Amino acid sequence: MKKKVLAAVIAVIVLGVVFKLLGESDTVSIPEAVTKVQQALSDSGEDSSEASEAASQSAGSPYKYYYYKLNNDEKKAYDNVLAKVCSFPSTVKVPALNQDELNEMFQALLYDNPDLFFLGSHCTLSSIGGTGLLSLDYRVSKSDYKSALKKIENTRDEILSNVTDRSDEWKTEKQVHDALAAKLGYDYTDDESNLSTIYGALADGTASCEGYSKAMKYILDYLGIESYVLAGKATDTDGDTDSHMWNVVKINGCYCHLDLTWDDPVNGNYKTYEYFNLSDRQINCDHSNWSFDYDCTSVTQSYSYKAGFYFTSYSVANNEELARAIAKELDSGNTAIELRFSDMTAYSAGYRTLIEEYAIYDVITSADKYCSLSFSHSDLSFSQNRTTLVMTFIPNFK
Repeated sequence: MKKKVLAAVIAVIVLGVVFKLLGESDTVSIPEAVTKVQQALSDSGEDSSEASEAASQSAGSPYKYYYYKLNNDEKKAYDNVLAKVCSFPSTVKVPALNQDELNEMFQALLYDNPDLFFLGSHCTLSSIGGTGLLSLDYRVSKSDYKSALKKIENTRDEILSNVTDRSDEWKTEKQVHDALAAKLGYDYTDDESNLSTIYGALADGTASCEGYSKAMKYILDYLGIESYVLAGKATDTDGDTDSHMWNVVKINGCYCHLDLTWDDPVNGNYKTYEYFNLSDRQINCDHSNWSFDYDCTSVTQSYSYKAGFYFTSYSVANNEELARAIAKELDSGNTAIELRFSDMTAYSAGYRTLIEEYAIYDVITSADKYCSLSFSHSDLSFSQNRTTLVMTFIPNFK
C-alpha cells in the first residue's frame, strides 16, 4: 500500500514517496526551505529536458512497460534519475511533480528496472515553480556497489550456464525458471529488506515474490526476452488473499503469465509448472486486482500444453495418449505429473475417468512400457486444485 504525504508551504512543495513504509521529512522554516531548494536547484547542473535527452533508452531494462504509461513530466523525471542514479547522487533535478505523479514515476522506475537493486524505496521531491529536486535513498552504498553487483552477476552467469539454446525462447524460459526455482527460497519480512530486490534473490538466495519476479525479469532482460513484473493479489488454497507479484512474458509472440514464486514448491524435491505461461483466464482463477495492456489469450505456450497434459475433454480414449506423455515426462527428470483442464466440464470428466473409475492405474501401468524408469503401478500420490483445474500425480519410484 502507498500512503500519500502532501505539504505545501507558499511556493515550496515537498513531496515524499515511500513504498510500503512511510518516511518523515525534517521540519524547516519557510525562508530556510526556500533557500535550501533554490541552492540545490542551482547546484544540480543540467535542466530536466537536457537530462532527459541524455538518458538513452538503452539505460536500465530494454523492456520498460511502465515508462510508456507515464505522462511527459513523469517520463522526464524517470529519465533524469535513470541517467544519473548509478553515480549515486543524493539529489537529481526533475520537473515539479504532484504526489500522484511522483508515486507513478518512482514505482515505474523500480518495476521496470530490476538492476536498480541499490535504490531505496524512499524519495522526497522539493520544488519551486516548475522545477523540482528529487532526494534519493539507497539500500547499498556507492563503495559497496561493485562487490554487490559482482555477487549478482556471478549467480546470473551460473543460471545462464543452464541455458542450452538461446534461439529457443520457450526452452530458454523454462531453463531459467528451473534454475531460479532451485536457487531461491521464499521469505518475507518488510519492504526495507533486500528480499524485494535481485540482490536478495541472486546474492542471498532468499526473496519475496517481488524479488522472485524481479530476478526473473533481470535474467530474461539479459537474454533479450520481453518480460515485465505485474502487481496484484493472489488467493492461496486456504482462501487467504494478499498482495502478490509475478511476471508477464512474451514467448513466441504470445503474452503469458508466469508466477515463479508459486512454481517453487515449499515441500518436495519435484519441479512444478502449474503457473508457467498461463492465459488471463487461467491466472484469474486465483490472481486478481492486476492490469496489463495486452491480452494473454493463448494456452499454447503453457507447460501443460507442451507436455501433452492439457485437455479440453477427457475419456478412456485419452488414456494411451496420456500414458505416453507421462513416460516422456518421467524420462525427462520431472516426477510431478500436472494435468490441466480447460474448464470444469473437462475437469469433471477427467476426475470421473481417472479417479472414480480408477483409470489412472491403467495409465500408469501403460506408461511403464514406454518409460526407462521403474516405478510402482499402484502407489502414487494425488492432489487436486479445483480452482485452477489441475490434478497432480507423483509416482513412487522403486
